[in-house]
Amino acid sequence: MRVSTSMLQQSAIGQMQKQQAALAKTQLQLATGQRLQSAADDPSGSASAVRLDQASAQYGRYQQQIDTARNRLGLEENVLADSVELLQRVREIAVELNNGTQSTQTRGILANELKSLREQLLSYANADDGQGRYLFGGSQDGTAPFAGSGTVSYAGDQQQRLLQVTGSRTVADSDPGSEVFQRLRDGNGTFTVSSGANTGTAGLKSARLTDASLWDGGSYTLSFTGGNYEVRDAGNTVVTSGAYTDGQTIAFRGLDLSFTGTPAEGDRFTVGASGQKDMFAQIDELVRIAGMPQDTAAQRAQVQTAMHQSLSAIDNASLHLSDVRAAVGNRLAALDDAEAQNGAQQVQTETALDKIRGLDYAEAATRLSQQLTALQAAQQTFAKVQGMSLFDYLR
Repeated sequence: MRVSTSMLQQSAIGQMQKQQAALAKTQLQLATGQRLQSAADDPSGSASAVRLDQASAQYGRYQQQIDTARNRLGLEENVLADSVELLQRVREIAVELNNGTQSTQTRGILANELKSLREQLLSYANADDGQGRYLFGGSQDGTAPFAGSGTVSYAGDQQQRLLQVTGSRTVADSDPGSEVFQRLRDGNGTFTVSSGANTGTAGLKSARLTDASLWDGGSYTLSFTGGNYEVRDAGNTVVTSGAYTDGQTIAFRGLDLSFTGTPAEGDRFTVGASGQKDMFAQIDELVRIAGMPQDTAAQRAQVQTAMHQSLSAIDNASLHLSDVRAAVGNRLAALDDAEAQNGAQQVQTETALDKIRGLDYAEAATRLSQQLTALQAAQQTFAKVQGMSLFDYLR
């Protein structure tokens, strides 16, 4: 092999460049705190780090979903709390209206307050999340879900938007308004009692379901004739009958009905399964009752029966809202649990990443010192070689 002066110089330059590259890599590692600067440094470790990076990014996306759901559910819970409080005021007004000392004027004032509360409840049902998305619209949350000055209609759907908050858990960030403010049962939630154009003073005092297994959801008529009562079903078959005394409880098909006052000849009450009536219609019913005449004892008895059913419906609506609110609270608790779970897994992921990419500063500092020494030696060697020729080696 032929050895030349230029070859010796090139060899020295190559050694210096190699040392400079190694030194630069170590300096970059110390500056970034990362051992791996490219996949070539550790192909297997780099592949594992990529997977861990993806997992870490996914936990970040889960946290965004949690924050979104927590914000919307928190707003929903506030609306539900306000709605329960509103219905409590509605009930207070209903009790006041049921007081026989109210005048036509005071009943009108209370009816106007009920109308105002109804509009306020409608605004609650159309609450948004501050970003133009309505809380109770289901998946159709781009427009206000409820509308109507008379009968209120629902423009949303029945869907719940499910947000992925962990690898195996989803949480609904809202409830469809139809399930919150509509599809409620009137009466006591199982059956209703209504009076016709009765002329007696008998009014409904209580209506209870005592045995659900006996109630068939049918339609029944309770009539009073000659001091006796008679209950007939929709086929006009007598179900039960007997002598009636004031305050007596009449039982049939698992129901107990109690009245106060004295029924007139031919007075009747209709009993049937509870139907659906939204909260807005329930308040409208109270407004209607407030406008009923109460000049005679018979009229007051009719108001008493109607008011008893409306009070039961309002109580059921309040319980329903409380149940929905409890379900929202459970979902908020689930979000807290998901956040804690993701946080723990994120810490584990970051720890695993640090083991793969993390730099041992003591080792790197020692290596840097060695590389500086080696580079200095190579530079000194090059300086000497550069000032010599092949003839110097031959002498």
